[in-house]
Amino acid sequence: MRASTSVVVMGALAVLFIVATFSSMAWQRRSDLMRDRQANTERLADTLAEHTSGIFRQAALVLSLVGERLDREWGIGPLDPAFGGFLSSTLRQAPQLASIRVVAPDGSFLHSYPERPPGGLTVADRDYVQVHRHQNVGLFIGKPTISRVNGLPVLPVSQAHRDPDGRLEAVVAVTIHLDQLNTLFDSVRHKPNGTIALFGTDGTLLGRGPADESMIGKDFSQGPLFRDHLAAAPTGSYASVVATDGRLRQASYRRLSNLPAVISVSTLYDDTMAEWRDYATTLAIIALPLTLAAAAITWALYRQLVERERFERLLARRTTDLELANEELRHMAEISAHHLQEPLRTVLSYAQLLVRKAAGGEGGDLGEYLGFIRSGIERMRAQLDALQRYLGVAQCSPYQPVSLSGIAAETVSLLEPRLKAAGAVIKAGELPEIMGDRQHLAGLFHHMVSAILARRRPDARQTIGMSAERDDDMWHLTVSADNTDIDFGESETSFPLMSPGSTPGKDGNPTLSLALCRKITQMHGGRLWAETTGEGQTRLHVLLPAE
Repeated sequence: MRASTSVVVMGALAVLFIVATFSSMAWQRRSDLMRDRQANTERLADTLAEHTSGIFRQAALVLSLVGERLDREWGIGPLDPAFGGFLSSTLRQAPQLASIRVVAPDGSFLHSYPERPPGGLTVADRDYVQVHRHQNVGLFIGKPTISRVNGLPVLPVSQAHRDPDGRLEAVVAVTIHLDQLNTLFDSVRHKPNGTIALFGTDGTLLGRGPADESMIGKDFSQGPLFRDHLAAAPTGSYASVVATDGRLRQASYRRLSNLPAVISVSTLYDDTMAEWRDYATTLAIIALPLTLAAAAITWALYRQLVERERFERLLARRTTDLELANEELRHMAEISAHHLQEPLRTVLSYAQLLVRKAAGGEGGDLGEYLGFIRSGIERMRAQLDALQRYLGVAQCSPYQPVSLSGIAAETVSLLEPRLKAAGAVIKAGELPEIMGDRQHLAGLFHHMVSAILARRRPDARQTIGMSAERDDDMWHLTVSADNTDIDFGESETSFPLMSPGSTPGKDGNPTLSLALCRKITQMHGGRLWAETTGEGQTRLHVLLPAE
């Protein structure tokens, strides 16, 4: 992997790490807020359950004291001053209670404190009178109501007073200040949207903070508290859309011990989420500059490394060019020292024989000698021509995007007469687009196909295939052919400019063509090698940079 790619990967990992870290912090904060809010509602529910139970225990104690006094003094007359004094002293010991009433089974008042009811006033229609008249129940918590005596909202708590035979003699009721209870709930609820509610076990809303007169006394028995949770456990917590206001809330509830009442404390889920969103926004404000800084640093390093890699590629290309130039000098020296000497020796030898024959008056072999001289001169001319063509391959012009598929099509079109004459066909797959010298790359394809055609086995059809696949940062081109009369073996081939005594055939010089292919490939920073894979099966492999 290139250094620039590694920097991009590391930069992306750094950005992902920052995002993951701050996302984890935000998610953990959300979990902590939900857990803390639930813990707070549970503590508040426990406290209010104890406090409200105390009020009801106080009411039950007052009812018990009044019942005992009635047992001792049942014959006292209605609104007796002495009994009224007893009620007064008892009520002073219970500041949460608003009044004490002793009501006859027909609903008329027998005793009342602190107010005296108007004459003829009856409460026979109140639920706490009806229930004791028709059922044998113990402590009963009635629905919240407006007192007909003092006009205040109160919560009645009642108990039946019966004779030894179980007949109802009176209903003893105390009323709790509902305003004070609602004010207490409102003062300790979670602000701004938390609620505290007191329900009867039948689902009737008895008290609420914040107070809402339209809800007091309504039946909420179909809400999730009574439908799903209270039946399963007397205490618990849940998150659900509640029946009182139809909003998603976190709630904790407690069934009051030995009393037909339930206290519920809830907070609005959106309040918790609003606090979490503020925290998440703060994290985002912190994370954004860090992410941008990591991205900027990554980009700066990437640009520097890309520039360095470009310079290294340029340096490698220049080094390759220098190596190629040195190799050309070596080939030229080899050709000058050896290959070109062979035809010269031939010309010189037969020229000397020609002189001797001419001097001796023997002319029978002169034509043959002249033929050998002409052959040597032709070989020398061919070698010099090959050398001139090889050295004539100029350096690459500025690179541009080149479609190899387009070049392959042009090569087929250009060599179509030779292909038809040889009975050969070219099948090219999808070839890539690379950066390079278009003229040289066109020559590369032309020379590869020409070299293969020049070594085609006679009287046999030939199929030439072209394909390419990505190999890291290089494109690996493969030109394969069958029915070729050439054996490269399985090792890399140096592709010399020419071999000793080589002469071009009628179809060209395959040795020169492959030498030119090698030079063009090296000029582009690539590599060329060949292999023979089977009987007449030949492959030319070309590696070219992808960029």
